[in-house]
Amino acid sequence: MRRNSPPALACWLLESVIPAPYREAMLGDLIEEYTLRAESASRLAASRWFWSQACRSVPSMVWSSLRGRDWLTSMSIAMGVYIVMGMLKFAADLAISSLVAPQQTTYVVLAPVVFLATTSIGGCVAARIRRGATIFLALIVMITVVVLMDLMVCTIPVPWWYPLGFLTLGPLSVLLAPAVFRVLKPTC
Repeated sequence: MRRNSPPALACWLLESVIPAPYREAMLGDLIEEYTLRAESASRLAASRWFWSQACRSVPSMVWSSLRGRDWLTSMSIAMGVYIVMGMLKFAADLAISSLVAPQQTTYVVLAPVVFLATTSIGGCVAARIRRGATIFLALIVMITVVVLMDLMVCTIPVPWWYPLGFLTLGPLSVLLAPAVFRVLKPTC
């Protein structure tokens, strides 16, 4: 990372949600302001400012993309990727049950690994196809986890943090995996 470059994850997050016609101008203005702040104040203060701008911008940009005309395409891609994720998870569950003792305790231990792997792969695939699809995929994963928590699919007792981990880490892995594995090139 260069000395005066803003946080890469925040850049990627903004790149993912800013509509294409405005992306270059908005990111350019934010990066320019970050550079000025980093030179006049500390880099830490400039990074905090950049993150605050990113966190303030994301909800309105997501809402804007939901209202835009491309939402149907992004939603369709997200649904397709979600179906492929379901098939991947089914294959992994089948492999686990045939290779490892089909005990429910074993499955409870391996379920988070399979879940995070499939959501990360799904996030990378969705980001590779279309940037906006990752947001919809994260929403679909979150809704699915909430429904499954409400239906109480897991029949053996688990600690309170177990379903909460699925609820938070699932959508986060969809959104962050493309940045971690550098599926998208950051412009920052």
